[in-house]
Amino acid sequence: MSKLDLTRRSFLSATALTALGLAACSSGGEVPAEETPAEEAPAESAATDAVDLVITNATVQTMVSEDDVAGAVAVKGNEIVFVGSAADVDQYVGEATRVIDLDGGFVSPGFADGHLHAPGTSIDEMFNCVLTYYTTNEEYVEAMRAHVEANPDREAYFGTNFMLNVYQQEDGSNPGPDKADLDAFCPDKPIVIFDVSHHSVWVNSKALELGGVTKDTPDPEGGFIYREADGTPHGCLTDTATALIPVEQSYTEEQYIEACKQFMAQCNSYGMTGITNIDTLGPDGMKIFHDMEEAGELTLRMNYVSTCAVGTNPQDTLDLIQANQQYESDMLQAKTVKIFSDGVTESGTAYMLEPYTPAAGMGDDWRAVPQWSDEDMNANVKLFNDAGIQVHVHAIGDAAVQQTINAYELVKNPELRHTITHVCAIADEDIQRMADNDILAALQFVWMYYDPLCELEVAYVGEDRALAFYPTRTMWDAGIRISGASDGPVTSFNPLEEMEAGITRNSPFPGEEDTDMYRWPEQALTPYELLQAYTTNVAYENFFEDQVGTIEVGKKADLVCLDTNILTCDPTQISDSKVLFTISDGRVVFEG
Repeated sequence: MSKLDLTRRSFLSATALTALGLAACSSGGEVPAEETPAEEAPAESAATDAVDLVITNATVQTMVSEDDVAGAVAVKGNEIVFVGSAADVDQYVGEATRVIDLDGGFVSPGFADGHLHAPGTSIDEMFNCVLTYYTTNEEYVEAMRAHVEANPDREAYFGTNFMLNVYQQEDGSNPGPDKADLDAFCPDKPIVIFDVSHHSVWVNSKALELGGVTKDTPDPEGGFIYREADGTPHGCLTDTATALIPVEQSYTEEQYIEACKQFMAQCNSYGMTGITNIDTLGPDGMKIFHDMEEAGELTLRMNYVSTCAVGTNPQDTLDLIQANQQYESDMLQAKTVKIFSDGVTESGTAYMLEPYTPAAGMGDDWRAVPQWSDEDMNANVKLFNDAGIQVHVHAIGDAAVQQTINAYELVKNPELRHTITHVCAIADEDIQRMADNDILAALQFVWMYYDPLCELEVAYVGEDRALAFYPTRTMWDAGIRISGASDGPVTSFNPLEEMEAGITRNSPFPGEEDTDMYRWPEQALTPYELLQAYTTNVAYENFFEDQVGTIEVGKKADLVCLDTNILTCDPTQISDSKVLFTISDGRVVFEG
C-alpha cells in the first residue's frame, strides 16, 4: 500500500506541502460582462473617501445567493464599503489605495473550518516526532528511535500521527502496535505516541508501568486496552483508557505562541480566515489568543471551544468558559463547549446501534458504550444550555448520534445552535429529527471516500454499513445546516481538498483523483453548497454571521482570492486552485 494511501487522514497532503510557497498563477475564470451589483454604498460618499483596498476584475461570489455575483469589492479599514461592478469601483481608488486586479480571478468570503484544533501539529513539529509521512511499523520505530537518540536529556518522548490501519491483519482483526518495539531502544523512559485521530496511544512498558497498567487492569468504560492472549497489555490504549497513562507534556506560553503563528500562517495560505477552535492549549488558551490579538498577530476569527472531558466536573468547564468571555472581541469569542459521546470506528469505540463484526475483537454483540450515560449526557447538555452555552458533541456512531439528539431534544433551544460533529453513521429516522430540532452538523468531507480507513471500517462494521456512512445529500435536503470542518490535524485542513471530496465523494489527492475510490457518490453536494458549508454556515455555527460569511457592505473584510472559479471548473481541479490572496479583517495576510 502506498504512502499516500496510508496517510489519507493525516494533517498534511502532498498539495499542502507547498501551500506556503505557492506562486500566483494565471486566472481561471472570466469577469462577467455585466455584473449585477450585490450592494453598493452611496456614490456621493466615495469621491471624498478613498478606501484602503480594492479587489477588481473578478468574479465575486457574495454568498448572499448563488446568482448574486459582482465584479469588485472595496474595503476601508476592516469593513467592506462597496460591492458592485468593476467600472463603478474606480471612484473609491485614491493615491494610497492598494488595488488588486485579479484579471478574472475568483473571490469569496474567507474559508472557515467548523471543527479544528489549533495549533495543529505545529507544536509537535517543533518538539516531538511527527510520523505523518511514514507508512510502516518499521519506519515508525526507526523515526522514533532517531528522535530519542537526538534528544538524550529529555525525561519523556512524544510522537504523533501513526495509523492504526498499518496493523490490520488479513482476517480484519487489529492487534495494534507493540510496546516491545519501543522497549528495544528506550526501556527506561516513557514513550507516548498518538495515532492520527488522537483517540489511541502507543506506549512502551515504562509508560504502562508509570500508569500501573497490568493484565489485571480492567478496561475503563468508553475505552479499552489492546492485550496479548494472556491479558498482558500489548502497548496500545484507546479513548478513555488513554487517561491511564499519566505522562503529559507541557510547553511555555512563548512556545505556544510561536506554534500558533505557524499554524495561522498555514491556515491563511489555504484561504482560511475563521475557525471553530477546539481547545488543545489548556485553561490559558483563550488568553494566549487574546494576547496575540492585542499584539495585532491574530489572523483567524475564532470561537474558542473548551472540552468537558469524562471524569471532570462539568461545572468547572462552565466556569472556565465564562471566565474566558472576558477576552471576547469581534475576532475572538468563547460561546461553546465540546463533549464526547463516543470514540472512533477504527478503534471499535464508536457507539453503534448494531453490533460490530468479530474482527473488532470484542465478541459477537459489541456495540461499544457511550462515554457518558444517557442521564449524564442529558444533565450536561441542560447545564450548558441553561447557561447560554452552545454544545458541540463528538458523535461518530449512530447510537451516539441518537443519544445526542435525544439530549438536545429535551432542551429544544435553536437559538444556541447546538451541533453534532462527525455524524459518520446516522439512522434514517434521526436525519429528520436533527433537522426538526435545528441541530447543526459539522462534517469532515475528506473522510467521505473509500480510503484505507474505510477499509478498516468495512472490516469492523461490514461493507453495507460502512458504505452507507455520511449521507450528506439526504441530510442537506432534509434541512440540516451542514458546516464544513476538518478535525485537523487529524485530517488535512485545506478547505479546497475538503470541498472537492464533498463534491466527488472520491479522493482529492494527486494520483487518486481519477481512480475509483468512490463512497456513495449519490450523496455528493454541489460546489455552491460546499462553498456555503465552508463560509456562510461556519459563520452561522460560530455566531459570526452578522460580521462575516457573506460579502456585503457593512460586514468585516474576511476574503479569499483564487485563480480559479471553483463553482464552474471541473470538480477534480478544485484542490489544484491557487490561493492568490487571503484578507483577514481587512489585512492582506497571505499572498500566493
